[in-house]
Amino acid sequence: MTERRVANLRAGQRVRAALGVKYLADDCQELPSVEAVEFLFDGGPSILLSCGTDWTLEVAEGRWPALPEWCWPIEAWTFEKVEEIGSPDLDVIISTSDILNAVGEICGVLLEFPAAWVTIRSGKALTWEISRRES
Repeated sequence: MTERRVANLRAGQRVRAALGVKYLADDCQELPSVEAVEFLFDGGPSILLSCGTDWTLEVAEGRWPALPEWCWPIEAWTFEKVEEIGSPDLDVIISTSDILNAVGEICGVLLEFPAAWVTIRSGKALTWEISRRES
């Protein structure tokens, strides 16, 4: 990752868990949307990945266990554990790579773990995919 963007998201970092920041709209018929993912580390601050208004990847220091400041009203938001991340073989980052859009802006990140790759992309919504390595 670009050091100026994500100084605390780097190879060798141990991830305890990843939490989705979800908006719980009362009148929404769809599933609640995940607006950000917060990575919790063994030691050091958490890192929050979210979509920028221009669909670039926003990276900020998290506030765990508090929700991000932009979560308003606070009672309409919650954390939900992202399954697998933080489990054995999906807990130590081996490498990170930026994903760039057509004009060279960071719109995602590829995190390599011993057992899988995790791709997080911004856009109209934040998405992630876990691609397991073949044994």
